[in-house]
Amino acid sequence: MHWIAILIIAAWMLIGGTLHLAMPAPFYAVVPDWMPQLAVVWVSGLIELAIGIGVLIPRTRAVAGLAFAGLCLGYLPLHVWDFFRADPVFPVPWGASARIAAQMVLIWMGVWVWRRDRQEAV
Repeated sequence: MHWIAILIIAAWMLIGGTLHLAMPAPFYAVVPDWMPQLAVVWVSGLIELAIGIGVLIPRTRAVAGLAFAGLCLGYLPLHVWDFFRADPVFPVPWGASARIAAQMVLIWMGVWVWRRDRQEAV
């Protein structure tokens, strides 16, 4: 189970980060209007790539797992906001609810990797 979680986090972050950098425009819809869309998408893409690489390296895995959980926690308000806005990115209620539920699972997965790898380091 541990390696499955690591591979899911790595794939999620490496694919997501690459897409953020290669094709930023589709992600603009999730960025609130008052934020600089391109900068937010690129910075989040670089952070995702760093986490995706970090979780694959045993020495940095625990920190990367915690960073993954934190990033997913940071994205959660955007998905909740999307649920209630007039022009949601994900269809309400099913698509938006599934996205919010997925965020909760991803947060748990990042914390689980962090806790497990932190204990193994001791």
